[in-house]
Amino acid sequence: MATITIRKVDDGRIALLKREAEENNRSMESQARSIIEDHLAAYVAKRTMNAADFVAEMRELLDGEYIEGDEFDVRDRQDYGRPLPFEGAS
Repeated sequence: MATITIRKVDDGRIALLKREAEENNRSMESQARSIIEDHLAAYVAKRTMNAADFVAEMRELLDGEYIEGDEFDVRDRQDYGRPLPFEGAS
């Protein structure tokens, strides 16, 4: 595993990190590692969703299993137009 050093972190940020670590019963190092892991998991998920056509990916995953013919046809996102008005909205 690699080691990183982060320089010039504001003292207030360090205090917040220490407090968060204490609240989670972790060391500050473990808390920082958890924050990095959570951020990178979200980054990878977002990138995967942006890079792929979700509907096409679902079709491929479920092909021959549960979907028949045009049962799963979904219009292109650009094709929906303006939202319908909501009753009672001001």
